[in-house]
Amino acid sequence: MSVPSTALTSRRFTVLRQRPESGQERPSYLHRTLSLLAVLSLFQGMADAIRSHALANHKVLVLLLVLYASLVLLAVLALTVRRQRALVRVDLAVLLAGFLRFAAIFVGSVGSSQRPYQDDEGPLVTLAARALAAGGHVYGRHWPHFAQQFGVGTTPLMNGRFADTFSYPPLSALLAAPFVGSLPSWVPVLGLFAFAALSATALFMFRTLPVQLRPAATLVCFGMSWYFFYVRNGYPVFLALPFLAVAVHRWTRTGAGGVLGRRGVVSALCLGIAASAHQLGWFLAPFLLLGILLARRGELPWRGALLVTGRWAAIALGTFLLVNLPFMIRDGGAWVSGIGSVLTQHATPQGLGAIDISYYLTSGSGNLAMYSYAAALLLAATLVALLLYPRRLAPALALLPWPAFLLAPRSPETYFVLLAPLWLIAFASCPQEDYQGLRQWRPRLLADRRFRVALPALLAVPALLCLAVAVASPVPLRMDISAVRTTTAAGKGSSAVTALTVRLTNTSDAVLTPQFASSSSAWTSFDWRVESGPSMLAPGGSGSYRLIRRGNPSGGSGSTYLRVFTDDPQTLTSAVIPTGSASAAKP
Repeated sequence: MSVPSTALTSRRFTVLRQRPESGQERPSYLHRTLSLLAVLSLFQGMADAIRSHALANHKVLVLLLVLYASLVLLAVLALTVRRQRALVRVDLAVLLAGFLRFAAIFVGSVGSSQRPYQDDEGPLVTLAARALAAGGHVYGRHWPHFAQQFGVGTTPLMNGRFADTFSYPPLSALLAAPFVGSLPSWVPVLGLFAFAALSATALFMFRTLPVQLRPAATLVCFGMSWYFFYVRNGYPVFLALPFLAVAVHRWTRTGAGGVLGRRGVVSALCLGIAASAHQLGWFLAPFLLLGILLARRGELPWRGALLVTGRWAAIALGTFLLVNLPFMIRDGGAWVSGIGSVLTQHATPQGLGAIDISYYLTSGSGNLAMYSYAAALLLAATLVALLLYPRRLAPALALLPWPAFLLAPRSPETYFVLLAPLWLIAFASCPQEDYQGLRQWRPRLLADRRFRVALPALLAVPALLCLAVAVASPVPLRMDISAVRTTTAAGKGSSAVTALTVRLTNTSDAVLTPQFASSSSAWTSFDWRVESGPSMLAPGGSGSYRLIRRGNPSGGSGSTYLRVFTDDPQTLTSAVIPTGSASAAKP
């Protein structure tokens, strides 16, 4: 049943309606509260940053001290100014303070004596940009020594190797190419671009959100502490963020009346550019496309709705292909496999989702691929749910693609929180009555209320079945750790495992190629060398492996797990490495 239009004028909706105002009204308690929360969010980490720069960088120290005092003053003003127009100016000052705070801490983390990046995304994009500037191939090219060159970690794969290729759409490399050869090597070019993109997103939010919600631009973009690490390390997803923000802004009005207009064309162009920056834009695109189609079908016949939505999609796809065209011509099939490698490369499990069941709570899984199938099925089910329940789900359109990642074998927090500005933009920029005007498809089965209530759960059944198979699949290897050699970490009094003797028995029906890793936390290390043992195990076969740890591992106080991966099929077998005196014999 549709909501009566009079309900949309009720008190709980007035906060999000953009009404013409003179600016002389007294600010609401909600507006003052959000303004104060935005100021308070900027105090996070300020004290530590001031102390860390007290002797290292006096210019940064002075700026941070001035900002600290300014934030106190801005907090007072947020609660005392008498007119809404004055509070908006305070909000703008807080946004500027957030920008300067972020910039000061960013500058303080950069220097000729420091590494440009602490993660592998920035170095791989940098190497791709250098290859592009030199006229070489970008996709299909391996940089096996980039981790040592930049002093960063890597993304380990199930086959024992690590990701050493450029595996993003090309926009980040295109933007960085003119600068990577002219700036000092310690300058994080990708981090600067990411910071500029985040700042543009914050400014766009401030400009387009309803007046009372404008402090959220500072709160979300500059006040959340998790953003700094990813911005500083130049994650390519930030390059897509401002373009996705434009694409989802007032999406319910895109193509209104059957005419795209300038705003609709710009929206499609921005989606195409965002898809050329990072793959996360690909997952949002189907939901945005369906949402626009349902919005237009609410006012137009099917033909008109399909035509205007098709034009919008064609512009977005054409923009994506235009940006990628040089690489499609130059690198051919390597371009296809390159931009799709994040979906096909079989990275080791890691994240905050269902995969933790097999990674932490059980001894592994004999079918990790079922986690991927579960995620894909849940993504499709969510898209179908949007089709069937658009008026209920459309306010969360920018958030709908991401719950499916909770079932994926690799589901880090970057797939969720880094796109948080879109959640608010897509919701608050659309008039609330537009959601009730979406076309709601009602097949005959949905006429039965019991079926209509049960359908959401039924849509999730295929994904849940795949998840159950992944969790319940028995581990394919029986593991017996017969000898452990440890060493005491200097000055710490704790021991670290340096060598193992392991006997594996293949209890599955497949030929397995075991790859050995270990972990004492969420991170997996493949720093093991197999001194002896068969490379493959036939069904029912056994083998004894002597493993030597590379490098000088640091000691740890918790349990260490031996992880045995196989890539085809994708499996994981885990066991705690015993360190007691009974198992401390030398291998």
